[in-house]
Amino acid sequence: MIARRLLVSAALACPGVARAQAVTEVQVAPPSVTIKVGEKSGLLATAFDRVGNVIPNARVIWSSNNVAVAKVDNNGTVTGMGGGVAIIEARVGARKGQAAVQVVGSPAAPPPTPAGQQPGTPAHATGEATGPDAFAGQPAGTGPAAVLRIEPPTIYLLPSENTRVAPRALKDDGTPAAPVVVTWKSLRPDIASVDQNGVVVALAPGQGTVQVTSAGGLTATAPVVVQPSDLTVQEPVPVVMSPGDVDTLHVAVPTQGGRLVSPLALQWSTADASVARVSLTGAVTAVAPGRTTLTVTGLLQTKTVEVVVHRTVEQLAVSPTYKADVPLPIQGTVKFTVQGLAADKTPVPEAQFYWNVGDSTLASFDPTSGALTGKRAGKTTLTVKGPGPGLSVTWPIRVIAAGLKLSAARLGVPLARRVPLRASFADESGAVIGPATGVSWVSENPSVATVSEDGTVTTAGYGHARITATAPGGRRAVAEVFVEGEIVVASSRSGRFQLYAAERANLAQLRKIMDDTATATEPAFSPDGSRIAFTSTRDGQPEVYVMDADGTNAARLTNSPGLDGDPSFSADGQAVVFHSQRTGHRQIYLQPITSSVAVPLTQEPADNSQPTMSPDGEVIAFVSNRDGNNHIWLMTKDGTNQRPFTRGPQGKESAPHFLRDGTLAYLVEQKEGGRTSTQVMKADLTTGKVAPLAGTDLMVTDFAVSGVGDLLGLVVAVQKNVFRVYIQPIGASGGGAPVAIPSSGAEQMVSPAFMP
Repeated sequence: MIARRLLVSAALACPGVARAQAVTEVQVAPPSVTIKVGEKSGLLATAFDRVGNVIPNARVIWSSNNVAVAKVDNNGTVTGMGGGVAIIEARVGARKGQAAVQVVGSPAAPPPTPAGQQPGTPAHATGEATGPDAFAGQPAGTGPAAVLRIEPPTIYLLPSENTRVAPRALKDDGTPAAPVVVTWKSLRPDIASVDQNGVVVALAPGQGTVQVTSAGGLTATAPVVVQPSDLTVQEPVPVVMSPGDVDTLHVAVPTQGGRLVSPLALQWSTADASVARVSLTGAVTAVAPGRTTLTVTGLLQTKTVEVVVHRTVEQLAVSPTYKADVPLPIQGTVKFTVQGLAADKTPVPEAQFYWNVGDSTLASFDPTSGALTGKRAGKTTLTVKGPGPGLSVTWPIRVIAAGLKLSAARLGVPLARRVPLRASFADESGAVIGPATGVSWVSENPSVATVSEDGTVTTAGYGHARITATAPGGRRAVAEVFVEGEIVVASSRSGRFQLYAAERANLAQLRKIMDDTATATEPAFSPDGSRIAFTSTRDGQPEVYVMDADGTNAARLTNSPGLDGDPSFSADGQAVVFHSQRTGHRQIYLQPITSSVAVPLTQEPADNSQPTMSPDGEVIAFVSNRDGNNHIWLMTKDGTNQRPFTRGPQGKESAPHFLRDGTLAYLVEQKEGGRTSTQVMKADLTTGKVAPLAGTDLMVTDFAVSGVGDLLGLVVAVQKNVFRVYIQPIGASGGGAPVAIPSSGAEQMVSPAFMP
């Protein structure tokens, strides 16, 4: 008692520590004590403010929950009254702390019950009983008891642990009977003892039995299993907290059904109270950012817990936006993310968040993946709460029977290639909501293309295959896959120009795409590779036709008295730009593939031809001689802002082609000293920088370039009016010598084109 009184004196001697703040915590030391009947022991109560400072002169009100076991006076002095366990409480304002007092030894003989007083009622007006409470723990009931039971029916304890069990007096129908006076007995006092208040104390490992008997002769027993077992802290570790947070840690026994150990049997301490404080019974208060270790001891064991206190989170950064309804497909998912930001806007990665779905019958949420899954149609909410007041975001969720949408509805692919298809859920307007889950895939023509479980298409043969994706609930989406050679040329090997295809790895294997009744030249692939536009004379004069990449479903696009040619697709593949002589001079036109109306884009009294559209669909490059020589010109997609890109009297340019990266390739022809030379150039439209794309001594009259810029298809005049197509590697893979596509006899080849 001297040491404890010195602690009180020290606290009173440091008034500078106190602050005019409310009490936030009260601790009682020691948290548990064992005394004998009639023995006294002192307890110390200390009050703390929110920052951990001791509050001196705090007025403490002491009380006991079982004065038949232990009394406490106004100074915290406890007196043992009878065997059992009592909880001593120290209250300062609205805050309180507790200590467990176990009293052992035989109680003093109770005085005789005064006349007119019922057994078991308090002997004094103060409520201080003089012995065990015979009715303790029994629920209120009526009528005579038919059965006596013990709660809990099986008692699990660690060595030296104690717990209180209670009798249950029941009627025949199982409802509570009137409380009965009982006596307790241990049938294995070497394993566990029990006092007359039902407090069982584990003495040694083994299995014992406690027995309770009513005054009317009813008896019940309960096994007491005492076994050493490891303790564990129930909360996830490390314990992550925000400054000012208060949390209570719990200790469990996993091998005994995960039951919780009474905090009164344990004692907690902290390694660094400037980071986190902990009460003797496990209530943790986060003080400031940092890391510390908490230690819990009791029942002959010691465990440690890591505590992380992160920086204060001031705001939440979330995705998607919470200002509008979030559509969620039935059986589909939408990903949600949240990030805590400190005052300086930097992330607080340790911050923890708590998620809640307003109506869990409509949607379920997985905090680990951040995925919200729709169950049935309706409206609900998803709320995330951060570590601090006011840190909360709520999304309105609309669960819908969404459609299925694929990353491509049409696709042209060379042979022996792998292309991924992605399935997504889409709302009523067709806008993508998020990735589709549980999708099954099937190919209707696996000899042309197969599809794996993840939607990866592998091409196996030339032709057309329909790939079908089916989502849970029967929603479907289809992708039309056309497998064709990567390189297409116009060849006269059949007597008139027809379209043939080959793979870069086997240029000698030309395969006819279709049989045209006249001539077919100037092929051009759509951006998705699924269509080919070309020029045919099957109707008597050159017109633009469009067909599927496998050579089927050819249809005439243009129909005019003038000569049409040099088609090229728009960036979205839904229109074709071409030149036509229908007004005398060749002019540039644009015509949707589903329309018969061609829109003129140039109307100059000069020749305008060979149009090509940029990958973003904003710019059209073409050839014009309006300044007296053929040069490359640019205009916007609607024909406005026409302007020269190349100029000069010494050379002429032709055959513009946009690459996938937005750069522009074109052919330059120059005459020097009576000799004509040609070279393919590449220009950056933003910077104006121009550089050779490839060098060759061949006389190039036309060319094509692959979308990624690694191959050139060169039309070469090998002699007067005799043309061949050469393939030349370029780009990052390194340049190489041009290689001619094999030909025979008088065969000529022109108009190369590459599948994107």
